[in-house]
Amino acid sequence: MKDFKYKFIGNYNVSTLLQLLSKKSSNDWEYWTTKQIKYEAHNQTKTIPLLVDERYGFYGETIGTETKFYLEFQVEISNIKSIIEKKYGSGDVLGIEIAKLPKKSKVHEHRDSGTSLVRNPRIHLVLSTNSDVIFKVDGESKNMRVGELWEINNTSIHSVENNGGTDRIHMIVDYKPITFAIL
Repeated sequence: MKDFKYKFIGNYNVSTLLQLLSKKSSNDWEYWTTKQIKYEAHNQTKTIPLLVDERYGFYGETIGTETKFYLEFQVEISNIKSIIEKKYGSGDVLGIEIAKLPKKSKVHEHRDSGTSLVRNPRIHLVLSTNSDVIFKVDGESKNMRVGELWEINNTSIHSVENNGGTDRIHMIVDYKPITFAIL
């Protein structure tokens, strides 16, 4: 059980990521709709998948499959992983997606489940936001800033409301720290 609501991980310069995203079309944002179809809480979001396990770790902790978008983001992913490793130690990136919450929409209250999502950190890197985006975890509200990395307690009830006039975009990284058993 995770004993926090939010955990600050660090900061990252997102300018290169934003350049890469500026080249994405509306078709790219509509390419993968599995999350929106399977999970009603996310039905107002759009996703660009980079490294995806369509089962979201329900049947174990596996590294997702690289999508057609992965290679162009690979250098940035490596840089972000370095920041995460400073907090959690060596490990594997199990999944990465870029999630857009359009203006005047929401991610409804929900609690994540599945082996991987419950055991491992789910980290949000804020790429684009506005002052009217409110992330809520277990009743505590937070307006995250561009470039910040946060682990949220995704096993608690959480939601997001974008009441602003611009889209909110996060890169979401599922990370599995390597743990060694002493025999």
